[in-house]
Amino acid sequence: MIDDKAAGTRQLFIELIESKELAMKDVPEAIAIAKISPSAGQWQNFINTLLLWFGSLTLAFGVIFFVAANWQEVGRMVKFAIVEGAILIAMILNMKFRHKEVIRQATLLIVIILVGALMALFGQTYQTGADPWQLFLNWALLTTPWVLISRFSVIWLIWLGLLNLSISLYYQTFGGYFNIAWVAFGFNTAALVIWQGSVSKFSWLNMTWAINLLGFISGALALNLFVRSLFNDEPSGLIVWGLWAGFTFYVYRYRILNLFMLAVWSVAILVAANALLIRILPGFFEAGTLMLLTIVTIGLGTYFTVWLKSLNKVNHA
Repeated sequence: MIDDKAAGTRQLFIELIESKELAMKDVPEAIAIAKISPSAGQWQNFINTLLLWFGSLTLAFGVIFFVAANWQEVGRMVKFAIVEGAILIAMILNMKFRHKEVIRQATLLIVIILVGALMALFGQTYQTGADPWQLFLNWALLTTPWVLISRFSVIWLIWLGLLNLSISLYYQTFGGYFNIAWVAFGFNTAALVIWQGSVSKFSWLNMTWAINLLGFISGALALNLFVRSLFNDEPSGLIVWGLWAGFTFYVYRYRILNLFMLAVWSVAILVAANALLIRILPGFFEAGTLMLLTIVTIGLGTYFTVWLKSLNKVNHA
């Protein structure tokens, strides 16, 4: 909705206000002169796009809820005809508006959602006896061609979510040689590395929010490994977390400056430091230990905040 170039101008305004070079009473006039506020046309485009996405999701889930609400009244073939007909209509619209990016992406999202509904309908109708993990795995596999041609980060994240669900449900059903915590960390970290490494070749993957989301998930799973390994005396998890922390810091500090990922890294260091103190210090509920944890939390939190703020200023200098 707002031009990307406006971000630098907004940061400049913040710095001018903080240094008291720009008075608060002059801010509205400065914003008007710089033209960084969205225009009426930009607002209209934003609202139209928002309504298109909400409408697409409403139609997709409306088909699912209609079939579910009329399960007893509607025959077997009619149910399949409704879902398959909706998929066909969405594909026709996709071809008709293939040159309009937003409509093309919205119709593909409808198709992917309805393919999952069709598979669930098939399993419920014919009682195949398949495990839940197979539904999500097959859903991901069958929609892979549409995911590949979508060139849309949201659809790729949904696809990764389906694979995550299938892996989690598989381990709940059968277990495995590796702990689910290791598998989840490995899968999502590999997804982050591949995604980040592909940005230079596929510009449509260069969505900061998507990379940040994958990074946050990878960091949370890495921290989970660290805490589990720390309290279970398993050095392997500590080593892997150390590698994750070092790799994350190097990449997002020196190769690709990403303040969000550095903030995730900072929180991970803070939590890890507290977990380590809890593990090695006796009597967690003693006043001295609690005081030390408080001092460490405030100290590290303040340091990381100042550090990130300085990096932000340098980045916009």
